[in-house]
Amino acid sequence: MLEVIAGINGSDGLGIAVKAAGYALLLIASGSVLCRLAVAGMPLQERRFQQRLAAAIAPVALALIGARLMLEAVFLAGNDWGAAVDVGLLSLVGSGALGQTLALQATGLILIAAGLVGSWAGKALSLIGVIVIAVSFPLSGHVTATAGWLDGALLVVHMLCLSFWVGIFVPLYRLSGQPGDAAAVVAEDFGRKAIGVVAVLVVAGLITLNSLTGGLLAALQTAYGQLFAAKLGVFAAVLGLAAINKRALTPALVDHRPEAGRAMRRSLAVEAAAIGLIIVISATFTTVTGPGG
Repeated sequence: MLEVIAGINGSDGLGIAVKAAGYALLLIASGSVLCRLAVAGMPLQERRFQQRLAAAIAPVALALIGARLMLEAVFLAGNDWGAAVDVGLLSLVGSGALGQTLALQATGLILIAAGLVGSWAGKALSLIGVIVIAVSFPLSGHVTATAGWLDGALLVVHMLCLSFWVGIFVPLYRLSGQPGDAAAVVAEDFGRKAIGVVAVLVVAGLITLNSLTGGLLAALQTAYGQLFAAKLGVFAAVLGLAAINKRALTPALVDHRPEAGRAMRRSLAVEAAAIGLIIVISATFTTVTGPGG
């Protein structure tokens, strides 16, 4: 693993950074929609903020999608940066599996932005956008190399669950700094629903690891598997933080204990940073290595 990381060059690093930033924005935009629609007790003002946040993310994420398309063209041309504006090569990339993935992600972001309409139709379009983005992930990447359909389905469910989890960070962080019971109500409702989400994430991750690498012991023999295992290790730490939030910090919010809001905000910041690290690890092993190495 260390050899693979040490071998990352400037082009690889830029590709990893763009991919990780794109992943993060897709998760935040999708999660903002899911939490706005599914978490009870969120004040109307906060729901509207989440709606605007998801729409504001869309153009930035679209720019990163364009950057990924150009970077793939540069890679195919042997790190010739002139390929970034080569229409023929860009068309070639766009017609491939990665191009299909990016096209679906762009479509999903546009549909999410349509949620600003504010009516039931806007909500429906934004939810469809979230599903379209999740469905885009199995179309390219390492999961496409597996034989069964189960891995693709698990990845879609994984992305939806992870989006829901990531989507709570901003509203709960904001509400925890405000007076009133909204933060406690939101934290309690999310905590109840997150139990199933966490179970799905753990099961999906283990099944995918086994499918792509042949199991944990076999995975640890390859750089890809070691990075995947590192991702699972960080995720285990995130689960620990989430357990603290549910068992200690949420009851403190409910009881209006002093400093409860500040403690929740600190925990959410650390949890978000850990999720960010997971995203970077994912972007790294899907860029510089594969299940076989």
